[in-house]
Amino acid sequence: MQKCVKWLDEWGEEFFVSVMLAFLIGILALGVFARFLAGKSFPWVEEVCSYLFIWSSYIGIAIAVKRKEQLRVLILMDLLKKRFPNLVKVCYIISEITFAGFCIAVFYFSLGMLENMTVFPQVSAALEIDVFYAYLIIPISMALTAFRTLQTIYRDYKKHTLRYVNAED
Repeated sequence: MQKCVKWLDEWGEEFFVSVMLAFLIGILALGVFARFLAGKSFPWVEEVCSYLFIWSSYIGIAIAVKRKEQLRVLILMDLLKKRFPNLVKVCYIISEITFAGFCIAVFYFSLGMLENMTVFPQVSAALEIDVFYAYLIIPISMALTAFRTLQTIYRDYKKHTLRYVNAED
């Protein structure tokens, strides 16, 4: 069991994104070949690929956070790094906690959006499935991203490696 949890911690998001992107490529190839070789098009191909791409992108946020490769505005930390390294560490922690708070806020408000979607259901055009399932990725990814952000801070604190690292360093 512990081996499985460790594997999920290290490779879970990457595995799911890889599977989704593989399906996306396969379905796109099917759509292209069907249209140009068989002269038929499947109306659901574009919709399925859009949903797979959106889900992959949202889970990709958690992957970037886990690897510390997410986009950040770091100009203040770059300016202060040499003269006030401890202040930079505090700014880094504050920025990470703020980002986790943002993810939690988006998670919370997306639950309300999903609740509205259960009251006023909508179906997709081609697949005729409830779009609730497409939007379900928002709270999932935000919860996962907040977890990965806090997990990174905790692990860095425990290992005494809590520091701001610029991509150029």
